[in-house]
Amino acid sequence: MLSSSGLTRGPLAPLPPVILGPDPRTSGFPKTSLLPQGTDLAKVAARVGKGARMDQTDLTITLPLSAQQGQIILFALGIAVASVIVWVATETETRKPSPLALLKAFGWAMVPIWLLLFGGTLWQVWQMLSGGDTAFAGRQSLGAGALVAALLGAPFVVWGTVLKQRTVDFQQEGHITDRINKAVEQLGAEKSVKRDGKETTEPNIEVRIGAILSLERIAQDSTRYDKGRDHVRVMEILCAYVRENSNARAPRDFPLVDWEPLKDDATKAERKAHEMWREVRFRDRFNANAREWAVSLPKPRADIAQTLQVLGRRTAEQRRVEAAWPNPPEKETVWPFDVPCPELSEVEGDDVRTSAEIESFKKKLVAWRDRLHDYSGYRLDLRGANLQGTDLSAKRPDASDAVFAGLLLVGTRIEGANLSEARMEGADLNAARMEGANLSRARMEGADLSAARIEGANLFRTRMGNANLFWAQMEGASLFWARMEGASLSGARMEGAYLSGARMEGAYLSGARMEGTFLTEARMEGASLFRARMDSFTSLMAATFQGAAMRDMNLRKVPIFAEQLNSSFGDLTVELPKGMARPAHWPDWELDGQTFDTEWRKWRNNPIVYTPPPKPEG
Repeated sequence: MLSSSGLTRGPLAPLPPVILGPDPRTSGFPKTSLLPQGTDLAKVAARVGKGARMDQTDLTITLPLSAQQGQIILFALGIAVASVIVWVATETETRKPSPLALLKAFGWAMVPIWLLLFGGTLWQVWQMLSGGDTAFAGRQSLGAGALVAALLGAPFVVWGTVLKQRTVDFQQEGHITDRINKAVEQLGAEKSVKRDGKETTEPNIEVRIGAILSLERIAQDSTRYDKGRDHVRVMEILCAYVRENSNARAPRDFPLVDWEPLKDDATKAERKAHEMWREVRFRDRFNANAREWAVSLPKPRADIAQTLQVLGRRTAEQRRVEAAWPNPPEKETVWPFDVPCPELSEVEGDDVRTSAEIESFKKKLVAWRDRLHDYSGYRLDLRGANLQGTDLSAKRPDASDAVFAGLLLVGTRIEGANLSEARMEGADLNAARMEGANLSRARMEGADLSAARIEGANLFRTRMGNANLFWAQMEGASLFWARMEGASLSGARMEGAYLSGARMEGAYLSGARMEGTFLTEARMEGASLFRARMDSFTSLMAATFQGAAMRDMNLRKVPIFAEQLNSSFGDLTVELPKGMARPAHWPDWELDGQTFDTEWRKWRNNPIVYTPPPKPEG
C-alpha cells in the first residue's frame, strides 16, 4: 500500500468518482470504476469528506495481489538479496568489480525471482483458462498478460545488455591498443637540427618523454581497470627502449688495469711491489681511484633517465600483476620481493650470538632466498644496458620510487651509477660492472653479484644478507657496517677493502682474498674461513670470530689475537703466528672435510665439554 500526503488550504471538497480510462461523458467507452459494483458513491464521498483536513490528504492505491502472491514475491526478493550477499562475500578481487561482473551478479540474483514469478504467472493463467473466479479473471487478465510478456522478454533484455557491455569492452581494448601503438611511434620521434651549417637528425627528447609518461599511464590504467592485462607489455616496451637506446653511446672502460692477486710463489721483490701498488691504489677509503674516475662519466639522456624512473616507481599493485603473470592476480597473490628478508637482532657490547641462533637464522634466510629463486613471474630486464652514471637512487623515505628488486642486470654497465637506498633484493647482477658505483644503504639481500666488478664502490651500510658474491671483485670497496649475514663470499677479492663494523655472521669466506683488508670490529660469528687469505696489513682489531671455522690458512704474519683464535675452531692446517699457542680444543692433526665439519658442529653445540678427537693411528 502506497500513501502520499501534501499541504493545501481551505475545506476539503468531496472527491469525484475515480474513473479508469477515458471519460465516459466525452467518449463512447463504458464507465469502469475501481470500486466494486453497487457501491454508493455519495456515501463514500461523504465519508471521505467528514472530518478531513486539507493539510493531510491520503491517496490510497490497492495492488491486486493475494496474500499467497505477496508471500511468493517476498520470498523471491529474499533469495535475490541472499544471492547478492553470497556473491559479495565470495568475491576474490579486492579491486572494484568490472561492469560485466556486476551485470552477471545481477542476472544470477534475478534468476530465482524470475523463476518464481514466471511459475506464479503461469499458474494464474491456468486459473483463468480453467474457468476460475470470473471477477478475479477479469481484473487480472490484462496484468497477467503484460507480466508474461515481460518475464519472457527479460532474459533477452539481460543478454542484450551483456552483448552491449562486451562491445564496450572490445572498443576499450582497441582504444588501449591504439594508445600503445601511438606511444610506441612517438618513442622513435626525431627532429632535424642544424649544426655548423649541416642539417642532422637527433632524438626528439621532449616527444619521447611524453610517450614514456603515456605508457606509464596506460600501465597504471590497465592495472586499475582490467587486472593488468597490458601492464607487462608496457614494461617490456620500456625495458627494450632502455636496452637499445642506452647503448647508442658506447660505455667507457676503467682506465686502470684489472687488479690481480699476488701469486702464491711470488718473490720478495714481487710481494713488496704488489703491496706498494695496493697502498697507492686503495689507500683513500673515501675517494678510491675508481670512484674518482666514475665522477667523470657522462650522464644518460633525459629520456632514458625518465624511463628508469618510471620502472622504479611501479606501485605495489603493479608488482602483484607481475607476480601472477601471465595470469591475472588473485587476492592471495604476493610479490615475493616485497616480503622482508630475515634479520639478526642487534647485540649489545661484547655479547656474542650462540651457534643455535645463527643456525636458526641461516635456515630462515635460506627459506626466504629459495622463495625468490622459485619466482616465475615477470622481471624487469635490462641485461646488457649501458647505465653508467645513472641515478637510480631512492628519493622517497620508503624507497617506493626505486623498486628494482628482481631486476635482470647480467653484464650491465653500471659504473658510477647512484643506487643509494634502492631496493634490489634478488636482483641478478652476475658479471655486472659497478666500479665506483654508489650502493650505500641499498637493499640487495639475496642478490646475485657473482663475478661482479665492484672495485672502489661505496657499499656503506648496504644490506646483502644471503647475497651471492662468489668471485666478486671488491678491491678497495667501502663496506663500512655492511650487512652480509649468511652471504657467500667464497673467492671474493677484497684486497684493500674497508669492512670495519661489517656484519658477516654465518658467511662463507672460503678462499676470500683479504690481504690489506680493514676488518676492525667486523662480526664473523659462525663464519667459514677455509683457505681465506690475510697478511700483515689485514686489520683484525676488535673483530669477532666466535664459532668461526679456520682451515688451510696461513696466519703467521697476520695480527690476530689469541682470544680470537680461542673463540674459533681449527686444526693443524692453520699456521699460527710465531710464539702463539694452539687452542686446546683444536685437534692437533689434519682433519678431512667431513670430519672437520662434524667436529666443528660438536664444539659449537657445547664448547665447554667438547674434547678434540685423538689422531688416528697409522
